[in-house]
Amino acid sequence: MAKLISRHPFVRTIIAIVLGLLVLMISGQSMMLISKSTRIFENFPTIENTFTHTTMLGLAVLFMLILNKGNLRSYGFTWSLDFPVTKTVLISLIIGLTAALIQNLLISTKVELLPNSFSFLETILYVWVWASICEEVLTRGLIQGFLVPLKHIGITLFKYHISLPVIVGALFFGAMHLAVLAMGVDIVMVLLMVFFSILLGLIAGYLKEKTNSLVPAILVHFCFNVGGSFLSLMDVL
Repeated sequence: MAKLISRHPFVRTIIAIVLGLLVLMISGQSMMLISKSTRIFENFPTIENTFTHTTMLGLAVLFMLILNKGNLRSYGFTWSLDFPVTKTVLISLIIGLTAALIQNLLISTKVELLPNSFSFLETILYVWVWASICEEVLTRGLIQGFLVPLKHIGITLFKYHISLPVIVGALFFGAMHLAVLAMGVDIVMVLLMVFFSILLGLIAGYLKEKTNSLVPAILVHFCFNVGGSFLSLMDVL
């Protein structure tokens, strides 16, 4: 009965979303709890900059191990370069840069989303690399991977089959960025972030599904972040 229920599209989708929300909630609450009860973040700023994403990664992997009895391969933990790498890199860079350009044109007030203390090297390590890995493991790994039995369900967009797992993972990733509303970010900027995050998610999810590997998804995310950071870096370099 449990297996039958978990394969029902609606029920399985809700379970996937709840798993993702649990990871985000526990990661955020752990950060706040440790920050209030210890001085570890003051003494070790690197831990503060990576804590939430590292916790996110650990919890997502833990859930995957439990759900699949210790086997992570079906969740994308395989190596694959069986996709158009150059094309993927260029498209992701262009989309990231386009997002940054539109935001700069429409938003008159510059909003600082990253700590002021971030150096160029820290931006590469924390934003481009580590955040891309951790967020892809959660969205394309845990959420999309859990929904793989439903990949026959989907829509056709420009002759491409976009499956339900890909769509749900992309929408969840986009919704994650609504959290910046609490930082006082302009609603227009937030909506743009959500839109481009969903677009990124659709591309990353599609490639992950085709290759059964998180490698192309992480590459898409990395290049998108590089393109999105380009204008900010021009002010720093």
